[in-house]
Amino acid sequence: MDSERVTRLEELLAEYDAVGVGRQVGFERLHLYSIITHSTAIEGSTLTLEENTVMFDDGVAPVGKQVHEQMMNLDLRRAYEVAGQIAASRTRITLPLLKALSALVMRNTGSYYRTLSGDYDESKGDLRLQNVSAGRGGKSYLAWQKVPGRTSEFVAWLDDKLAVIDAMTAAEVYELSFEAHYRLVTIHPWSDGNGRMARLLMNLVQLEGGVVPFYVRSQNKSAYIAALQSAQDEGTPIPFVEFMTDETAEILAAEIAEYKDDLEGDVPWAHEGEGRLKPGTPQVTPQVTPQVRELLLQLGAEAASAAELMRALGLSDRKNFRELYLRPAIAAGYIEMTIPDKPQSSKQRYRLTCLGSTAVATLEPRAEHPAARRTAG
Repeated sequence: MDSERVTRLEELLAEYDAVGVGRQVGFERLHLYSIITHSTAIEGSTLTLEENTVMFDDGVAPVGKQVHEQMMNLDLRRAYEVAGQIAASRTRITLPLLKALSALVMRNTGSYYRTLSGDYDESKGDLRLQNVSAGRGGKSYLAWQKVPGRTSEFVAWLDDKLAVIDAMTAAEVYELSFEAHYRLVTIHPWSDGNGRMARLLMNLVQLEGGVVPFYVRSQNKSAYIAALQSAQDEGTPIPFVEFMTDETAEILAAEIAEYKDDLEGDVPWAHEGEGRLKPGTPQVTPQVTPQVRELLLQLGAEAASAAELMRALGLSDRKNFRELYLRPAIAAGYIEMTIPDKPQSSKQRYRLTCLGSTAVATLEPRAEHPAARRTAG
């Protein structure tokens, strides 16, 4: 892993720990549910995080979803519970243990095969006895006859690495976990479930190394597969390790930003009284401060998130943005939330009200306003 990536990852990990994202009550449980949801989504599941949370916690099956999808998520949850116990107890990773984990992953969705080479059962973690092609544009994986030997070699390699994991830095632990993922999925020991198993093992290594386990966002599935293919074609884990390092860093940055934003927020009624007229007071257009003026001019006709508005205004201080720009504009009735019943939603955006649109029509951008200069140029 190059030094620039290592530095960025270490800085984000330090900030993640400093602000306390992972120390929140209920974090570990919901973070695990996110890992499971993204992993199964990569394999075609359509269950959302909210649906999995209700199914896992309350035993309520989501309406309109296939039983196969439900079983895929429930099985993977059980596999992660066992993997967590393995990491906590520092149980040695062996081939029988890998097969046992695979049996958990495929418990209710695995198939039974009858082949010329013999019969095997995915739900029991059996290694494949036939050749497979998956996820690589028709290219075939390792011949099945080589699978037992290569998988045993992989287990020995990983066992040697885990023996010294306590001496590794956080960045080195992540790099090892990414390479373990790459090696296992390249061998492709099973007919199905290799991706889920590789990501599960990646997280097991991370847990054993004492770092927060992370995932591949399902929306980045294509880039994830492309990085694996590049690594396999080039015969080196570097392209995949680089992709996973960047993916982990981006998730860290997003979670830190969302956590800070949530803590700086307030209940939606906190400023209800601000900007209201007293009985008998003549109705006049609320005063537009320079900051609110800039915000209204930037917002325009399209709704935008707080982060987008801050970038447009050239701001980096979230508290300053909220106190001087956003809240006064909301209190004056110039802008409103697109999801008012969930003010802390990560999908929250802001748009002009009718009053705001009227105010914008009367505002002329000042010559010194950055947006005006960009428009003129």
